[in-house]
Parts: sequence; structure tokens; C-alpha cells
Amino acid sequence: MSLIPQEPAQRHLPLQGSYNIRDIGGYATLDGCHTRWRQVLRADSLHHLTPESQQALIDYGVQTIVDLRRVFEVNNAPNVFSKSKVVTYLNLPLFGNEVVSALMQAKTLLEQYCLLLDSCQKQMKVIFETITTSSFPMVVHCSAGKDRTGLIIAFLLSIANVPTETIAQDYALSESYLAPLFEKDLEVARRNGYAHIFECEHETMVDTLNYLQEKYGGAIAYLHKIGITDHQINRLRTIIVD
Repeated sequence: MSLIPQEPAQRHLPLQGSYNIRDIGGYATLDGCHTRWRQVLRADSLHHLTPESQQALIDYGVQTIVDLRRVFEVNNAPNVFSKSKVVTYLNLPLFGNEVVSALMQAKTLLEQYCLLLDSCQKQMKVIFETITTSSFPMVVHCSAGKDRTGLIIAFLLSIANVPTETIAQDYALSESYLAPLFEKDLEVARRNGYAHIFECEHETMVDTLNYLQEKYGGAIAYLHKIGITDHQINRLRTIIVD
């Protein structure tokens, strides 16, 4: 039996072995539509999912897992679906070792996000090209499900024509769900001046989307710049939007 209620639609999926699995369905778009439930889930790392939780995601309909973590992270904490015969697992790192030093020197998450947008365009292209040819429903995840995942989900919601304010609210939901995961490390981080990496503030995503607008002309223009076509964007919109 599935651990996830079938009705009503539920945003946060409280599955054992995870903290931050959420459906991005039900958001109103600027053109009067809504994002579809049970098409895209955003998540933290899945390496601790229990067998029951794994089956719950399969019962939910999940067909593809997109893992945005680096190879180092994947090797240390393998995704439980990496060898699945029923779910397609894809490791598509958003960044590699070449930007780690710069990310560590950034003083805010906004600086990190802008760095990723500017420096990881080849990886972004691979991620979105792969997503457009993959089967849905899909889980997109990284380690905590707020930073790398937050950027990719922000693009998907932008493709769906979801307002900036709603995208930022969705991003900020991670804070409460991740609090138990971050609790043990937060005090040390505060003492050592890197507590910002645990933040998930609404304004951070607003500022990130404003940066996208000011430098690239917005999320869609950015995708065009890195080589994503209108056909690919429209396919994603058709999948994501009711």
C-alpha cells in the first residue's frame, strides 16, 4: 500500500529517509492555468530512503530520477534508484570541481547562485536537454533539495509561467522541512561564519530571478542563450501545465 495519500493532492511527501520531497503541482500561472500535480517532484538526497518509501515513489508514478549531485557525492551516498529496473536514474551534476573553490568563497547564497548561472551553462544545457527527452513523472534532487534543485525548479516553474513571487515561496518552503537535518551543524556554522549555506530565504530566489532578468533577459532567454530551443521549452510547458 502506498504511504502517500492519493487525495487530496499533497505538496510535501513525508517519506521515511528524506526531509524535503515536494510536488510542484497546483501553482497558478500568469496566464490562468495551473502546474500539474504528479509530474515533477523536488527532493533532497534519496540515499536513505527506506524500501517502503522507494515503493511509495514508484506508486506515485515516478519514472525518472535526475540527480544533480557531483560524482564525489554520488559515490559517498549512492542514490537508492541508481540500479533500479523500474525507474530511470540519471546523474547530471550541475557543477564540477572547477567551481567549488569559488562557491566556497562566496559570502551569500545569491552570489553562489549567480556564479552557477554564469559558470555552469554547459551543464545547464545538458540538464535541460536531458529533461526534455525523459519520461515523467520525475524527481529532481540534489543533497538538500534547495540550492541546485532550487535553481532547476525555478527554471521549470518559469517555463510554466508561474509568477516570481510564487517561485520564491516554493523555494522558501525548504527551510522548515530541512530544519531537523541542519540542526546539528547550524551552531558550528554560525560560529565559523558560513551559516548562510543553510539559509533558504524568499528574497534570495527573488534576487536570483531578478539577476536572470537583468543579465540575460529572464529564464527563457537564458535557456535560449545556452541552446535550449522553443520546441524543447514548449514540450516542458505542455508536460508541466494543465
